[in-house]
Amino acid sequence: MADARGLEGTEREEFVGAIVEELLHCRFLDESTSRRTVGEHLGLSPELWEGTLPAFRVEVARHVSLDPTGRVSTLCTVVGWYDEPRRESLWLRLSPFLATRPDDRANHRPPLPASPLPRDASDHGTRPVRLPRGGPGHADRPKLPGVTERNAPAASPPATGPAFPQLPSPFTADEHRRVQQLLMVEPTGPQQMHTLRDSIGFELGFPVPGEPSTLLELFDALVDFNAPSDRIPPSVVALEWIGVQTADKTGAHRCHEWAERWARDHDCLPALMRRRQARDQWQADPRVPRALLIMVEPAGDGSDDVTVRYWINDLAGHWAPRAGEATETHMDGLGAAVERALAEGERLWAASRADPVDQLPPFVEFILPYLLLNHDVARLEIGADEPGAAAIGPRYCVHLRSLDRLRRVPHDPFIANRWRQRWQELHQHGTRLHHWAHGDKVPLDRWSRSLTHRQQGSAPYTALALDAPRQGSQALTVLKRAIAEGFGLALWDRRGKLEPRSRETIAELLDGTRTAHGVPRRVQEMRARAEADVDGDVFLGRHVACLWDDPDRIVDCQPGQSAPNGPPGLTRPPGPGTSQVPVPFESPPETPGPSRTPHSSTAEETPHDHRPGPPR
Repeated sequence: MADARGLEGTEREEFVGAIVEELLHCRFLDESTSRRTVGEHLGLSPELWEGTLPAFRVEVARHVSLDPTGRVSTLCTVVGWYDEPRRESLWLRLSPFLATRPDDRANHRPPLPASPLPRDASDHGTRPVRLPRGGPGHADRPKLPGVTERNAPAASPPATGPAFPQLPSPFTADEHRRVQQLLMVEPTGPQQMHTLRDSIGFELGFPVPGEPSTLLELFDALVDFNAPSDRIPPSVVALEWIGVQTADKTGAHRCHEWAERWARDHDCLPALMRRRQARDQWQADPRVPRALLIMVEPAGDGSDDVTVRYWINDLAGHWAPRAGEATETHMDGLGAAVERALAEGERLWAASRADPVDQLPPFVEFILPYLLLNHDVARLEIGADEPGAAAIGPRYCVHLRSLDRLRRVPHDPFIANRWRQRWQELHQHGTRLHHWAHGDKVPLDRWSRSLTHRQQGSAPYTALALDAPRQGSQALTVLKRAIAEGFGLALWDRRGKLEPRSRETIAELLDGTRTAHGVPRRVQEMRARAEADVDGDVFLGRHVACLWDDPDRIVDCQPGQSAPNGPPGLTRPPGPGTSQVPVPFESPPETPGPSRTPHSSTAEETPHDHRPGPPR
């Protein structure tokens, strides 16, 4: 059927169609840097991976059909870095078009142009091949002295599922033996191993595959991954992090010494030093939570149709939200869309294994236009069609963000500066509550001036309590003016008027919060108490709305991105987050490797992605 000359006619059309259909579900391709990874490994020109996603899918399919023998396996391998079950599905769809199994030589993943892999791989072990569903495949390690083909133990049969070719290791057998000796140290505890995996994945931009329980398994799990353009293999990055986090100073020095020697021998020592410099500056920000951000945008045609987009930040302390696909639904279907996104978030939050000590519940942030800000999103239910349905408000830190402000920030420096300044004052000086109620009979213009003018020596207002900002109400105008003046914290009773008792409860809540960072948790606790009380419906906790809009955690909410085809899902593989600490580099190289930043923003979110290593 297929050979090096490629496919022709109807068979080629079927083959191209099968690839395009499978690539529709490869959500990581929505991100330009991930497309670049696939494109470079397949040898596509830059203008193809920088174009539109549908055109990219078609060009990938056409390119692979020209030489399916080698390129099918390359494509499956790259897809498998992000989504192993999808690799299996892709392989099963495409393998019937191949007359025979491609031999190993034809299926070696081609190195990137800058990769210094030796021409003679005779002294190189083969990398462990990870089969779909996480099952380990038949793996040959570098042969130890005295072990020959004749007396070697018989290979165990491979796990069920399609077989994939073994790839050449970037390390010689002697180098691998040295690593084995370095990492034969005392066992690492589960929490330390999880922290180590998170740190490594954070720098690499993709998760450590599998569930390695020892340091050597951790190193070996990454040998299967090619190096980015700075030519530092992920397994060397892992060894560097082992050296950083190990308590044995002698062992740490040996790990770093080995990495330096390897980098020097392969002419990439400056790149290793740049990574170390960036790593030294990396630190977690305790104010950055695990979070699910859900943007709801009405169709604007008078119907109840809405577009729902979401982002997930899976590691507390580092802002690296990964974007899910947009979906179109009705307001009645919003709960189901939120439940699907939450299920994905829970999977990622469980995988991040962050230190549970004194950790906030995940934030669920609804990015809404003004007309939806009074919608009762905290009462949306998980398992709405089941007997055990539960509202999300008592379980998560649920609050609101302003879609209109997020969209204005890139084009309006005045809004952006006022927002950031008011937010800094909130965290530096604490909450100073301002309020507005229709019954106070304060003229709106006079009240608005009070947002910007304060008595000498007094602290600025940093929080607002107000009537429910219903459509057409004066309270909505008040909230718009407060947002324009930079307020990021506002609370109200969704039932309507800000009664004196509700105002007092809000003031007590803010006064009892030790730091402004604790406000979302206090609101969540108030909701949980009201939910647990048999008379909870009369309490403010059942009806409170909280605007908590952080200018340091931005996603790209700009219009013009329609809902893509296929089921909702993330655009990139799970993995830990990113730091907010700027990282300087001298002559920074480009990075074709997998990126942590989602398709939601290349222009806006890139400044927030400051991982150690080459800039993304």
